[in-house]
Amino acid sequence: MRLAPAGLSILVALAPQCYAQEQHADYVVLGKSINHRQSMAGDLNLLNSVFFAEIFLTKDGQVTNGYLQGPGDAAVGLRFPEGKIQFLAGTRQYSIEALTEHYPDTTYHFNFDTPDGNVRGLPATFRRDEGEMRNPGPIEIYLYQNGATADPAAIDPDHDLVVRWSKFAKGSADPRGTIDDMIYVIVGDCMGNEIEHSGHAISNPDALTYAASEFVIPAAKLHAGQPFQLEVEHSNMDTDVWNNIEIIVTYAATSFLDVQATGTDAQARGCPATPYAMDGGQTDREPPPAAN
Repeated sequence: MRLAPAGLSILVALAPQCYAQEQHADYVVLGKSINHRQSMAGDLNLLNSVFFAEIFLTKDGQVTNGYLQGPGDAAVGLRFPEGKIQFLAGTRQYSIEALTEHYPDTTYHFNFDTPDGNVRGLPATFRRDEGEMRNPGPIEIYLYQNGATADPAAIDPDHDLVVRWSKFAKGSADPRGTIDDMIYVIVGDCMGNEIEHSGHAISNPDALTYAASEFVIPAAKLHAGQPFQLEVEHSNMDTDVWNNIEIIVTYAATSFLDVQATGTDAQARGCPATPYAMDGGQTDREPPPAAN
């Protein structure tokens, strides 16, 4: 048998391994979130808590036959939908404690197929000390226009809207250097469509992290006389990597707030008085009407 030169052997040993599946699956997320509704008067009311998982595809990625396996309610194998958005949610509960009875804090496994190889047993683990509450506290949302506090019921559509929030006390930098704890701000229109997003983890280098204090919604996104809805999420995350696919495990909190733009609606969109839900966590809202 002919041996390779010693130097070449070292280079081969040090070369990073390549896995074809990473060309399709960018990263996966496993999480538990607690959702609140903030009234225009500033009161926070619990909506639900939820267990969820998602496979984020690369730009041209193809993932099929996705399912999640784990303990509790995941023992039967939870199926991901087919398509570009591969997201699943468990049965919603009314506390993190109740949610954990159904979905214990331990390891779950992602499984899916790609044209360049299948993934089986990709591990993602919830890590929480006994009695520890890792979900961030309920988030309070504050609005400002022209340097002054803005009334959610009377937003001027001709000026940018500055969204701020209560401090992300549990937020911190990622010791692995993959991605720091995230803050997300999402804006939806009256029909439940997302019209603005502060940026996703990993794929958007300008996305908001725990250190951010505000997000500006440009006036161009607002329309006179229409209701809008805001979502602010704090995501307390652990990260890992498996065969070059990043893993995010998150304990999160989200608050939803409706806002109303002043003036006369010139678009005549037929907005309902209460916007349709743009997020599954809005269990107090009607879903958007089905497209014809």
